[in-house]
Amino acid sequence: MKLDPVFLIILCALIIGGGCVWLILFIRQRFLRRQHHLQLQLLHNIPVGLCYEFKGKILLNKTWRLMWDLPKRPRTIKELIKHLPSQDRKFFVQNYDILVKKEIPFDGILHHGHQSFHLRARPFENGARVFWINDLSRYQEKFDQLNQNYDQLYQQKQLLENAWESFPFPTFIRSAQGKVIFANQAVAKNDSNDLNQCHWQTRPFQSNDTTYTLTYGQEMRTEEEVQSLVREITTAHRRLCQELPCAVCLFNANGQLVACSPEFARLWQLDESWLNTEPDYENFWDSLQEKGLLSRVMDFSQYKKQQREQFAQLSKTEEIFLYLPSGQIIRRLMIPFAQGGVILLDEEKGG
Repeated sequence: MKLDPVFLIILCALIIGGGCVWLILFIRQRFLRRQHHLQLQLLHNIPVGLCYEFKGKILLNKTWRLMWDLPKRPRTIKELIKHLPSQDRKFFVQNYDILVKKEIPFDGILHHGHQSFHLRARPFENGARVFWINDLSRYQEKFDQLNQNYDQLYQQKQLLENAWESFPFPTFIRSAQGKVIFANQAVAKNDSNDLNQCHWQTRPFQSNDTTYTLTYGQEMRTEEEVQSLVREITTAHRRLCQELPCAVCLFNANGQLVACSPEFARLWQLDESWLNTEPDYENFWDSLQEKGLLSRVMDFSQYKKQQREQFAQLSKTEEIFLYLPSGQIIRRLMIPFAQGGVILLDEEKGG
């Protein structure tokens, strides 16, 4: 039987067309499969642990399994969270129920072994849910240090507050606008008449580029009372220095040596009879020069002048090093003290 040429043409066209469609579908399927495989590889290897939950089943990427060192791949959320400590598991379950029922996302910190992880949980489309974790272990040391610094600062803050509250003089701190932002208990204990009879001292200071004013009041005393108080304070300073195991001495604002520890006297070879003369700052340097304890300088009078100026202008703690002819190195802290006095704190560093 002879076939119609038109039929043959149509048949060939259908065969060729079908083959082309099949080839296109085959190529597209391979492309989609490769693309799907690539996406899965990306999800499995991103540096974030990822979990996708849908209809009670979960898909966990490799990063999460490696982070938690899971020997088997969990299939459900319940299997996954059994690897958490009980407290973290309770936290997860409570928030997970809210996420499922009300689609409210939650964040939190989970622990696995010695590691810490930041968890984020979010609702997804079609009733699915997504969870991902970030490893915080490398930041844990910094967190611990910050917490330690915070605790230390808090203790210092408490100590400072207690010290101010125990300060016997009524004290105010005012802002640049004149608003009182602090007043200690001594203010509340005194009535207005007592406060009016005080002699007030004002000291401006700065903190974080903001100027504040410290104002404190002192009772007006007779000259005899003041002298008696000064003698008591001086005696207390001397008694304190006698008990200190370090090399320390105290000069008043006039440069007179008020108190000296035994270790300071030993270090600089100062005998008791000389100390009883209550020498001044210049006499102290003269004594060291006479004993040959200082390195020679070309102009000692100019050297003493520099020391006097440093003493008079001292406004904050300064550190200096003295290099002695014996080879010793002395680390000295010059510390401003009350009413313009200066504390010298010396430490032998060897030589």
